Amino acid sequence: MSKDRFLLIKAWSYVLWGDIDHVLGHLLIAEITDRIPVVYWPTHCLNNGFVQTNGFELYFEPINSYSIFDLAHPQYTYYPPIWDSDNLLVDDNTKDTWTFRNVGDILGSKANVVVGDVYYNVYELIPFIKKNHAAYGMSVEQVYHYLFNKYIRIKPDINMEIQGFYNSWLKDGHPALAVHVRRVNEELVFDTRDADKFDNQYWNKVYTKVKKESDRIDEKVVKYLKKGKHKEPNKAYHRDIQKLIEKYNIKRIFLLTDCQETLKEYIRIYGSRIVYTDCKRLSADQELTYMENPMVKRRRGIEVVKDAYIAAKCDFFIGNDFSHLSHAVTRMKDWPSRNMKLLYWVYRKRKYPINARLVVRKENVFLSFLKRLFGKRVPQEGGYFNAR
Repeated sequence: MSKDRFLLIKAWSYVLWGDIDHVLGHLLIAEITDRIPVVYWPTHCLNNGFVQTNGFELYFEPINSYSIFDLAHPQYTYYPPIWDSDNLLVDDNTKDTWTFRNVGDILGSKANVVVGDVYYNVYELIPFIKKNHAAYGMSVEQVYHYLFNKYIRIKPDINMEIQGFYNSWLKDGHPALAVHVRRVNEELVFDTRDADKFDNQYWNKVYTKVKKESDRIDEKVVKYLKKGKHKEPNKAYHRDIQKLIEKYNIKRIFLLTDCQETLKEYIRIYGSRIVYTDCKRLSADQELTYMENPMVKRRRGIEVVKDAYIAAKCDFFIGNDFSHLSHAVTRMKDWPSRNMKLLYWVYRKRKYPINARLVVRKENVFLSFLKRLFGKRVPQEGGYFNAR
């Protein structure tokens, strides 16, 4: 590997597990392009706050011995061309325009330092993996496992907390199930009766859109179906939890949640099976605030890291398919397919967050009859399915 070819991986989402997902994609780019990766999360990241401190290294061991300051060399060339040795520490406020950030240009750049500050999914990068690479021929999930196991190592003090909690609450409680339930966002409502207008922002490149079929029957009768009904967020978890309890005699349920009401609900339903960490949780009507001092911010970050790693020590996992934390748990180890499930609403071939409220058409007997008569499949309303 050349000593003067670097990939500077900056923060992308400023949310801890979202940025780890971003880092993993760029670590793959670094390997494909034979560059030295350098991760840098600035002071204003959500879980940093310390002046001139790399937020990544507050929670994880350094990828290597290089820092961002080693890359600020007057003789180095930079790509995208907006960067130079004097401005590496600042952010580009126009990065969302993706100017000079086409993946082909990033991979083919001859500059000494390439700066990665936008998100590339591993799914998009697999076609560029060469035959002599260790990840050649792997699936998307296998590549994520490879990258996570190779590069992501938590700090010793955080690992001690994780192991201490596990030994105290889960070690003798197998089979154990981890459940990640995000707080319901009451303002997040999707009206599926006009899906093209409301849910485009939730289409992810990773998931292939199914070709939309012509549905003339719906077009004719939709004017008679103005009334709708609500699908309650997060209620779908309980059916899968009960199935696992009955089939595998689950002894402990490790609950990951940022909501006080959810914690109370699960304790009421599952009693002494529920275990959870002592962390900050919000009530349903409480607004999230980021105005905390750096020491508290690191504590909040530790809580998020700790929950994910403890969940990965369980035998089963049920999470939210629209959560970076849930996806991180699935990438920490190679889960048997029947032991891991990520939930989401699916309605008329579109996906929605399981913690969002859906408005769907009320069941109409006449419409169902017409669809069966003309051989059309009745659409699933608010179902939830395994993401894999």
